Amino acid sequence: MSVIPNDNFLADPKVWISVLALLVSFFSALLSWRSGKNAARALAISENQERRRQPQLGLYLFNGYRRRVPNRQLFGFLVSVSNPTDINNSVALAELQITYLLENDVEAVCRLPHNPSLGENTPGEGMPAATVFSLPVRIDAHQTVSGWFLFGLDNNLIGKGTITRHKLILGDTHGVPTITTVIGLREWTDEGKKG
Repeated sequence: MSVIPNDNFLADPKVWISVLALLVSFFSALLSWRSGKNAARALAISENQERRRQPQLGLYLFNGYRRRVPNRQLFGFLVSVSNPTDINNSVALAELQITYLLENDVEAVCRLPHNPSLGENTPGEGMPAATVFSLPVRIDAHQTVSGWFLFGLDNNLIGKGTITRHKLILGDTHGVPTITTVIGLREWTDEGKKG
């Protein structure tokens, strides 16, 4: 007995089931791809928001000076401190790290705390007027403050050492440090004020 081929294969329900399964698979793959893309975008946005919630301070140095007075040296730094994050922060600590050379090229480091009481010794001539910071300094989210950080170094602390480098170090309320690169200073020779 011979089998007569069916010319109308579209009438077979198995073909329609296969075509429908193929279409459903295609649309599922398309939806899965779009969902993956959206999830990756949502993750990037979430990570960016989380990064903006991490404490961080920006520090810009406008000007700096060193003044020698009898028995000590005074350092002043006019800075702006910014908070680019989405959370409020404060400057809780300001120190000047001084690197100096002793005899036989021995390098030593000391840190000086910010001393706002040195404010009366800031030079007025040629230096911009600004307030002297009194710590802690509150900096709200996306805000900037500016003012002076002042430091005093007794000459007997370094003896005959020669200062080679200065760095300004700020600590925020979260314990995250902000450190400048090596700072160049203007030398003020007016010794009329006592320190």
